[in-house]
Amino acid sequence: MTIEEAKNIRLADYLHSLGYAPVKQQGVNLWYKSPFREETEASFKVNTEINKWYDFGLGQGGNIIALASELYCSVYVPYLLQRIAEQTPHISPCLLYTSPSPRDSTSS
Repeated sequence: MTIEEAKNIRLADYLHSLGYAPVKQQGVNLWYKSPFREETEASFKVNTEINKWYDFGLGQGGNIIALASELYCSVYVPYLLQRIAEQTPHISPCLLYTSPSPRDSTSS
Protein backbone atom coordinates (compact mmCIF):
# COMPACT_ATOMS: atom_id res chain seq x y z
CA MET A 1 0.00 0.00 0.00
CA THR A 2 1.26 3.45 -0.89
CA ILE A 3 0.78 6.65 1.09
CA GLU A 4 -1.70 7.91 -1.50
CA GLU A 5 -3.70 4.67 -1.40
CA ALA A 6 -3.87 4.89 2.38
CA LYS A 7 -4.96 8.53 2.30
CA ASN A 8 -7.81 7.57 -0.05
CA ILE A 9 -9.35 5.16 2.45
CA ARG A 10 -12.37 6.75 4.07
CA LEU A 11 -11.63 7.35 7.75
CA ALA A 12 -15.16 6.23 8.65
CA ASP A 13 -14.51 2.90 6.91
CA TYR A 14 -11.15 2.51 8.64
CA LEU A 15 -12.61 3.27 12.07
CA HIS A 16 -15.44 0.83 11.36
CA SER A 17 -12.87 -1.88 10.56
CA LEU A 18 -11.34 -1.20 14.00
CA GLY A 19 -14.72 -1.59 15.69
CA TYR A 20 -15.63 2.08 16.17
CA ALA A 21 -19.00 3.52 15.18
CA PRO A 22 -20.08 7.15 15.22
CA VAL A 23 -22.42 8.16 18.01
CA LYS A 24 -23.86 11.09 16.04
CA GLN A 25 -23.64 12.92 12.75
CA GLN A 26 -23.78 16.67 12.19
CA GLY A 27 -23.68 17.50 8.51
CA VAL A 28 -20.37 16.19 7.11
CA ASN A 29 -19.02 15.51 10.62
CA LEU A 30 -19.18 12.12 12.31
CA TRP A 31 -18.62 12.14 16.08
CA TYR A 32 -17.04 9.18 17.88
CA LYS A 33 -15.97 8.42 21.39
CA SER A 34 -12.22 8.72 21.22
CA PRO A 35 -10.26 5.56 20.39
CA PHE A 36 -7.49 6.87 22.67
CA ARG A 37 -9.32 6.96 26.02
CA GLU A 38 -12.53 6.12 27.87
CA GLU A 39 -15.08 8.91 27.67
CA THR A 40 -18.79 9.50 28.05
CA GLU A 41 -19.15 12.28 25.46
CA ALA A 42 -17.90 12.02 21.89
CA SER A 43 -14.87 14.27 21.35
CA PHE A 44 -13.39 12.68 18.23
CA LYS A 45 -14.61 14.21 14.96
CA VAL A 46 -14.23 12.94 11.40
CA ASN A 47 -14.98 15.35 8.58
CA THR A 48 -16.17 13.07 5.77
CA GLU A 49 -15.82 15.79 3.15
CA ILE A 50 -12.08 16.32 3.61
CA ASN A 51 -11.39 12.89 5.18
CA LYS A 52 -9.63 14.29 8.25
CA TRP A 53 -10.04 13.65 11.98
CA TYR A 54 -9.60 15.78 15.05
CA ASP A 55 -9.52 14.65 18.68
CA PHE A 56 -10.49 17.53 20.96
CA GLY A 57 -9.09 15.76 24.02
CA LEU A 58 -5.67 15.34 22.42
CA GLY A 59 -5.76 18.59 20.51
CA GLN A 60 -4.49 16.67 17.47
CA GLY A 61 -5.82 15.51 14.15
CA GLY A 62 -4.93 14.79 10.57
CA ASN A 63 -5.23 12.10 7.94
CA ILE A 64 -5.33 8.31 8.22
CA ILE A 65 -1.55 8.06 8.61
CA ALA A 66 -1.59 10.50 11.54
CA LEU A 67 -4.40 8.44 13.07
CA ALA A 68 -2.47 5.18 12.62
CA SER A 69 0.58 6.88 14.12
CA GLU A 70 -1.39 7.66 17.28
CA LEU A 71 -3.10 4.26 17.40
CA TYR A 72 0.08 2.23 16.91
CA CYS A 73 2.49 4.58 18.74
CA SER A 74 4.88 4.82 15.81
CA VAL A 75 6.04 7.37 13.26
CA TYR A 76 7.63 4.76 10.95
CA VAL A 77 5.49 5.15 7.81
CA PRO A 78 6.20 1.70 6.24
CA TYR A 79 5.01 0.06 9.47
CA LEU A 80 1.91 2.27 9.58
CA LEU A 81 1.06 1.49 5.96
CA GLN A 82 1.44 -2.22 6.69
CA ARG A 83 -0.89 -1.98 9.70
CA ILE A 84 -3.48 -0.01 7.69
CA ALA A 85 -3.34 -2.59 4.87
CA GLU A 86 -3.65 -5.49 7.33
CA GLN A 87 -6.63 -3.89 9.03
CA THR A 88 -8.44 -2.97 5.82
CA PRO A 89 -7.93 -5.80 3.28
CA HIS A 90 -11.62 -5.56 2.31
CA ILE A 91 -11.60 -1.77 1.84
CA SER A 92 -10.61 -0.48 -1.56
CA PRO A 93 -9.10 2.98 -1.64
CA CYS A 94 -11.59 5.38 -3.18
CA LEU A 95 -11.01 8.52 -5.11
CA LEU A 96 -12.16 11.33 -2.89
CA TYR A 97 -13.95 14.18 -4.58
CA THR A 98 -12.47 17.55 -3.86
CA SER A 99 -14.06 20.66 -5.21
CA PRO A 100 -11.73 22.95 -7.12
CA SER A 101 -10.46 25.91 -5.20
CA PRO A 102 -10.93 29.39 -6.65
CA ARG A 103 -7.24 29.58 -7.52
CA ASP A 104 -7.57 26.38 -9.61
CA SER A 105 -9.85 28.09 -12.09
CA THR A 106 -8.16 30.11 -14.73
CA SER A 107 -9.73 33.20 -16.15
CA SER A 108 -8.44 34.04 -19.58
